[in-house]
Amino acid sequence: MTRPQFSSCLTRLGNVRSNLFTGRRLRQSLVIAAGAVSLVAGAASAADLPTRKAPVAPVYIPPAFTWTGFYVGLNAGGAWANRNNNNDNVLPLGAIPVGGFVPLAVSGHNGSASGFIGGAQAGYNYQFTPGQGFVVGLETDIDWANLGRNNNNGAAVAFTLPQFPGTIFTSTANSRNNNSNQYLGTVRLRAGYAWDRFLLFATGGLAYGGVNNNGNGLGLVAVTAAGSPLPLTGVIAPTTTITPIGGLAGNRSSSTKAGWTLGGGVEYALWSNFSIKAEYLYANFGSNNRNASGFLLPGVASAFNNRSRSLDVNIFRVGINYKFW
Repeated sequence: MTRPQFSSCLTRLGNVRSNLFTGRRLRQSLVIAAGAVSLVAGAASAADLPTRKAPVAPVYIPPAFTWTGFYVGLNAGGAWANRNNNNDNVLPLGAIPVGGFVPLAVSGHNGSASGFIGGAQAGYNYQFTPGQGFVVGLETDIDWANLGRNNNNGAAVAFTLPQFPGTIFTSTANSRNNNSNQYLGTVRLRAGYAWDRFLLFATGGLAYGGVNNNGNGLGLVAVTAAGSPLPLTGVIAPTTTITPIGGLAGNRSSSTKAGWTLGGGVEYALWSNFSIKAEYLYANFGSNNRNASGFLLPGVASAFNNRSRSLDVNIFRVGINYKFW
């Protein structure tokens, strides 16, 4: 083999080796590409599989508080009653005052009595917009009241009558009374505005109460000089004689008075069902007029005592309510 031929063989052998190496690189590239495709496909398949993690819990948003609903509760507090009493002691027709006394003697007494009050209430509220808004309702309550007062009213009178010469009629015109309130109750509308659990309200309506009265009326005596006829029998008095004419008339009564009430207060809901409140009420029961005959004499009729009385009560109390859903 000549040298040129040998060189030509080496050249062809180099080309073969180069071709073999190029083919090996191509196959390696194909294998790597196929692996990458497999990994991508596997990842995509894994993404489609369900996850084993627990779902995220939803956020709980509590509903807005509302005052709407029926409720019952208890209350306790204090009350003070103002009583104005006037006694008009009218002398009989034809009476002649003695010692400068006028035919009309007026006495009065203004006083107050305070004490404990406590009981129960029930009602219904309706709130137009839960959370914040106007609230209207109706409430009724009944309370035991420990309010009592004793008083003495009177004005001394002395007079003569032409038909009974020699006799002077006298009286200290005292009336003794004991008054006590047994119970107080109301039936009221309520209207207010609520800021979530806080309620500010005004209230008003009917008020009623039971009153016990124990008392004595007026006492009257006739002082007849010796030699003058006694007013009841006409018998001539041998000596100066004192004759009871109108004894102290006892009376006992129990009655229910009706009137009106106005007030207001605040209430706060501690929980969804329980609330506490504080309120003030003014109750007015009007006036009571009473005429009583002081005495009876032959040919004489007399409305000796006219009495008028007015009564109003101030109430401050706290309470707790349970609301039904």
